[in-house]
Amino acid sequence: MYEFKGKSIIIAAPNHYGLLYRFKENLEAIGFDTIAIPDDINVSIGIKNQVIHIIKKIFTKTKSYKREKKIEFRTQKQIDLINKELITKYDYVLVIRPDLFSNHLLQSLKSKSNVMCAYQWDGLDRFPSVYKKIDFFDRFFVFDEDDLNKSENVLPITNFYFDDINPKNNTIDAYFVGSFMNDRINLLLNLSKKLHELGQKLSINLSIGYSHKFKNLNPDLITIIDKPISFKTNLINSSQSKIIIDFTNEIHNGLSMRVFESIGFRKKLITNNILVKKFDFYNSKNIFVIENNNLEGIDHFVSNSYEDLADEIYQKYSFTNWITTVLSK
Repeated sequence: MYEFKGKSIIIAAPNHYGLLYRFKENLEAIGFDTIAIPDDINVSIGIKNQVIHIIKKIFTKTKSYKREKKIEFRTQKQIDLINKELITKYDYVLVIRPDLFSNHLLQSLKSKSNVMCAYQWDGLDRFPSVYKKIDFFDRFFVFDEDDLNKSENVLPITNFYFDDINPKNNTIDAYFVGSFMNDRINLLLNLSKKLHELGQKLSINLSIGYSHKFKNLNPDLITIIDKPISFKTNLINSSQSKIIIDFTNEIHNGLSMRVFESIGFRKKLITNNILVKKFDFYNSKNIFVIENNNLEGIDHFVSNSYEDLADEIYQKYSFTNWITTVLSK
């Protein structure tokens, strides 16, 4: 039994679709006193700095002044969020995507914490500025296995599922939300068509951006979304689905959050990420792996019931266990 009641933590993370506050809510649900530091605080650099930026841009060809001032002002607002609290020393700091935060802020966070940890949500090489941030942390985690060979100061960990949201009864059969990608659109269309033919009630949600040629997709199969679905809403939708659909991003060599959400919500999973076969939770009755775009056997998979896993598996991949691992020295 984990005991976090009364422990204090600062969580700094990208606020993409409310991700930061998902962390905050789950941390508070398991007992932490939590301060959340977003990466996207709006700042204005003022007229004087706007004029200086224009002058530098014209006469010295320097284009970075405006960006640097915004970083400076945003950092100060982030530090102010911490300093307004009565706590002078926090038990922990956890930073998700440290490449998004200034060195000045990281140094301030380090001075205010007993243990400072990081998790690089994306691959190291995707945002290479993160390499210069690693030494700020007591423990620095990555989920991409390939990243373990790129720095001797990183530790392996998988993703997880937020365990403060309970599984719900199924209201839809198959659920997907994601952005348009050329390398997976045809597979998504073929899978959606096949599931529709099998009588499945679909919620396939696609953000297509500027991919105009796909705007006339069959509305019985695909819902085009113009506004992003919040992280929490997406989790609730997943929890109400019989099957969660996951497509791998080729820039990563690891398992996405959707895989672990299928574990936590006790839902079936359709994925093209063959790495799932290496894990202790893999069960062909629960997970259909698409290899070489082959959907053969999916009718049998859809008709089968979900098979419960051992209790230890659900505990192992929970957020509670994940945060315990990350923060433990």
